[in-house]
Amino acid sequence: MIFKRQKPRLTPITKTDVVKRLLDLAVVKVGNSDKAVIVFFDLKCPFCARLFKETEEILVDMAKRGLVTFAMCDYVVHKEAEPLHRKLRCLSEKERLKLISDVYSGKRVDAGECPEGNLRECEKAAEEVGVYGTPTILFYNFAKGRGYIHFGYMPPSDVLDAISSL
Repeated sequence: MIFKRQKPRLTPITKTDVVKRLLDLAVVKVGNSDKAVIVFFDLKCPFCARLFKETEEILVDMAKRGLVTFAMCDYVVHKEAEPLHRKLRCLSEKERLKLISDVYSGKRVDAGECPEGNLRECEKAAEEVGVYGTPTILFYNFAKGRGYIHFGYMPPSDVLDAISSL
């Protein structure tokens, strides 16, 4: 029996104000475009790590070329990840992607003592658009006032297809 690969399930979303707020709250934000890709992640989530390793370079490059705004919003599922998420808020914006990369590469990272910052606000806003786990990817076109949300891991080719469909 041959199994066909299913297309990703994209749930429509039209909450422009909440998506803008999520971009403001995002711990990582690269680029400035009318199309946004927001990844909701947990630093202890293995599928988030896989998604990051496979798509981060592509999405950052697209953001630097003005094709998308790439953002990452915390959505802590594993409580042991919370100190690392707090640490992100103690770092400069330029250092945050490196910390995420180090954690997902298995490097030992000292979380230290950092305040919570806007971590809970990010999670509450995420829930307003229906996020309930990680990874979740939100694709949004501000010019059209609509987008899509995908729950779970997504291969890089499907991420690019979803961006193209915006």
